Amino acid sequence: MNLDILLKQTLEITETPGLETFDPRFTDITTLVQEGNYEQAAVQSQEILEQGIYDIRIIGYFLYGVFLEQGIVSLAPVFETISGILTDNWEAVGPVKNRDKHTANTIKWFAAQLNKKLEYEENKKEAVWDTWSQETDSDQVQEAMDALEKLQRSLGMTLEDKAGPLVDNMMKINAWLRSFYQIVYREPEPEPEPEEEPEEYEEYIEEEPETPGVKTQAASLSGTAPAGSIPAEGSYHLQVLLQKLDAFDRLISAEKFHLAALAADDINAIIANFDPKIYFPKIFARFSLLFARHISEIIAHEQHKGSVEWMALQELYKVDLESFVGFDAEIQFSSSQFAGSGYQEQNEEYYEEQHGQDTDY
Repeated sequence: MNLDILLKQTLEITETPGLETFDPRFTDITTLVQEGNYEQAAVQSQEILEQGIYDIRIIGYFLYGVFLEQGIVSLAPVFETISGILTDNWEAVGPVKNRDKHTANTIKWFAAQLNKKLEYEENKKEAVWDTWSQETDSDQVQEAMDALEKLQRSLGMTLEDKAGPLVDNMMKINAWLRSFYQIVYREPEPEPEPEEEPEEYEEYIEEEPETPGVKTQAASLSGTAPAGSIPAEGSYHLQVLLQKLDAFDRLISAEKFHLAALAADDINAIIANFDPKIYFPKIFARFSLLFARHISEIIAHEQHKGSVEWMALQELYKVDLESFVGFDAEIQFSSSQFAGSGYQEQNEEYYEEQHGQDTDY
């Protein structure tokens, strides 16, 4: 695929750019797309583009073929090509009638197909994924993210209100690229430090006391948490949410309240149905594994809920987690019938009398 036919030149403006909807060449290409033969559709689209016929619909098929052939390294020039069409070459592409609508639909299709392919290969982790991971460096991924940001600005300038529905797919692509950046990033080798002459003395500096928990939390969030701590790395869904929050902030700053309203409605729906396991899966991964592995042993103790012994241990769990973990005294839980519905209220009343406070279980 030769992306230079679109990327590195100013396209010639003709009186009637693009193809007629019933042009047999266009029909053949759309048939190939419907059959899932995207590579051949891209080849035939390139043949038409090489003739100086620039139709935004076949441009979308062509660009997706470029990505399938060249992988992640092609995304930066592909995004730049779309930006160039939206700005410098807008008048050169067809069809002229409903050009903005056709363009929005084409970019929506391209972004959706790209998202599906990225997620599919990431989940599958076979030959294509290995090629992407081995042949792509973090600088190329950063170039793709920069080009995507430029594309989003171009969408807003040219398509205006029609750009709104495209934002979500663009943010998903950006979030995926951010995750992939972490995968292919390699720390640069440190330069050797110049040897210094040993000092005759070192000035004693008293270190400020460390605030408990701050260092551990910061290290955990940065991915360098000490042994025993739980990583707080967010999932792909969290990154998409952060992108949406940032987009909402920028829309408010730009006073695009009609677009901000759409974003706010989506964000509020996410908040209302927030499931931490989706957004921070690694935090709960080991808990879920251990719970499933020892479910029989754990469920066997469910019958003791509501007993005086259970509530006493629950109070210790609330106020001193470390002491709770280290608790090794033997406890004889009340019999299952004592913890049943006929005795649970008696237990709670007894516990309230002993502690002089209400319980809320």
